Amino acid sequence: MKKFSAFLFFIFYFLYFALPSHASYISLQTSLTSQYENDRLTVNVTIVNKGDESAYNVQVEFRVGGRNVLSSKIAELAVGETRELEQTLPFNIARPGTYPLALITHYTDANQYPFSALLMQTFVYRDSGFPPLSGQLSSASFDREGKLDYKIKNSGQGVVKVQTTLIAPAELTIVPVNRELIIEPGTEQGLSFAVKNFSALPGSTYQIFAVAEFEENGLHYTAIAPGLIKIVARRAILGIDQSIYIAILALLLLLFVGAQLLRKK
Repeated sequence: MKKFSAFLFFIFYFLYFALPSHASYISLQTSLTSQYENDRLTVNVTIVNKGDESAYNVQVEFRVGGRNVLSSKIAELAVGETRELEQTLPFNIARPGTYPLALITHYTDANQYPFSALLMQTFVYRDSGFPPLSGQLSSASFDREGKLDYKIKNSGQGVVKVQTTLIAPAELTIVPVNRELIIEPGTEQGLSFAVKNFSALPGSTYQIFAVAEFEENGLHYTAIAPGLIKIVARRAILGIDQSIYIAILALLLLLFVGAQLLRKK
């Protein structure tokens, strides 16, 4: 029995602690600056490939004012290569204040598998003001689906009606994307977003943002809270999830112990 138990322990140890092999990766570092004037938002983007593999079909998506605008594609961004692009976005703003700008960089690897990376900023039209709201977004780790908690506090003197949007890369699905809150002065409210893994690979880490927008005293305000999502790898051997092997080994061990007890009787 001792030899059999030792054998089972060895197999369990191997299944659980076997490490995956190293693979090449793509890492795009993106930065942007923006300026709004004459009903146009001009955005300048710099993209650098910091990985050890070329990125293909690189395309930038701008999200602003309820619109999605795509740039032209870069066929290949080699390792260490830098590209710069400028995009002018017509955008009519009714009130002064701060507004959100989301930038999603889409690309593929050599096998045409799609990836994306998210970046958020705000830009100012005439007067930024001082927003009375502050938000905090949690982080999460999961393989298929998880939950993000968002807390927002109203430190102002008046009731605030807030439109909250959770913005994520294309590999993740958010349910629901938009929420509306009415927050009394000096109070805090919380809500949750369900997040599902649509096409993210194990080991990936994604930046995600909660954007709260509201208007007060003739100004438009934007409060952005960042969070992180890590996709946890599910260990599998020969295409079968590791947990199944562990369950089978546990069952075999129970059967063996039961057989030994019956023999003693």
